[in-house]
Amino acid sequence: MAKFLFPDSQSRSPKSPTVLCPADRVLAIYNQDSGDEAQRISKKVREWFFEEAHRKGWHGVHFVPEVQSRHGAGCIMWVTFGAGRQVMVTNQILVLEDSDSDADD
Repeated sequence: MAKFLFPDSQSRSPKSPTVLCPADRVLAIYNQDSGDEAQRISKKVREWFFEEAHRKGWHGVHFVPEVQSRHGAGCIMWVTFGAGRQVMVTNQILVLEDSDSDADD
């Protein structure tokens, strides 16, 4: 069986602070590393993955539903860089934006 690696927060950069971890990968990592077995992204899976992500250096994890089925599609993970980066998560949307207009330079 293939070994699934947890996404590496150290591989992110200020220009690319986010990554999508699809549901099949979330479940494969959970089933491989948690000592439990899951077929869907349940609350237990989300909590375990969230804690593991923070332990591995991720600043945020936001689970998103698949547009048609509304089942868990996976999660968006991010690392913040510098004081100008703002992250806002509501029930429906995740927004990453630079508060400093010079951040694109």
